[in-house]
Amino acid sequence: MTTPARELVLLEYSGGRNGETNERDVATITMNNPDRRNALDNDMFVALENALADVQKHSTIRVVVLRANGPAFCAGFNLHAVANDASSAQPVLAGYLHRLHHCIDMVSQLPAITIAAVSGAALAGGCALVSTCDFVIATADAKFGYPTHAIGLSPALSGPTLSSRMGLGAARELLLGGELISGARAFELGFASHMVASEPEPKNPTSNTPNHNGALVQETSKLTHALLAKGPRALLATKRWLQQLDPLSHHTHRASALAASMSGVGGGESVDRVAAVWKKRS
Repeated sequence: MTTPARELVLLEYSGGRNGETNERDVATITMNNPDRRNALDNDMFVALENALADVQKHSTIRVVVLRANGPAFCAGFNLHAVANDASSAQPVLAGYLHRLHHCIDMVSQLPAITIAAVSGAALAGGCALVSTCDFVIATADAKFGYPTHAIGLSPALSGPTLSSRMGLGAARELLLGGELISGARAFELGFASHMVASEPEPKNPTSNTPNHNGALVQETSKLTHALLAKGPRALLATKRWLQQLDPLSHHTHRASALAASMSGVGGGESVDRVAAVWKKRS
């Protein structure tokens, strides 16, 4: 059954644990704005928040899959509004950071096991969403990273979840270096928990060409069914205990990370750098 959270985000409930019919086992959230590489703006954030809020209403959901249509998983913030109107840059960027923080909190607080299925680029805010999930399945040629310093934005907001996934040393390299890493490298570093082979790009692709890597779909389905076969109470108790064990997963750390990212928005550096980047592209 498909629920129109908004056209920008598709929400589908499916499942069937232990061979029984049950449409409320699995929720699949699909970002669906391939023309903009699923970039995050107010409309996309609202759609994601609505989808996550809908999932929270269903206590029988045991697995949540986050995926995307198109050639990119998520290109990060949509900076068109910032580039075209310098006077709105600071409030727009501040709003984006607050909404990303809210989405990270919503994903983190889901009792269900969360899986990010990633093909293509997951950059900046997109990478932050991925790092929040319990499992990350990536194609070998997927791209992850935070090229945000070039536009004067700090990726500190992603620090707590990223450090929890791959350790502080590797997180420091990714957050400070700003270089992109492949899905294969992400698997080596522990950011991706599963890696699948890349597939050739479709001939004559368009923005409407769905990004359904067969190996990625198969591995996601395999992991989902393996999780559904386990005791739900045991999984829930384990997830809660792991969250308590990890101090970085606490809301206060995410709030301080948001404050660190916000500190760079008010100084004008990000506004000037975004404008310069867009000037070069035009």
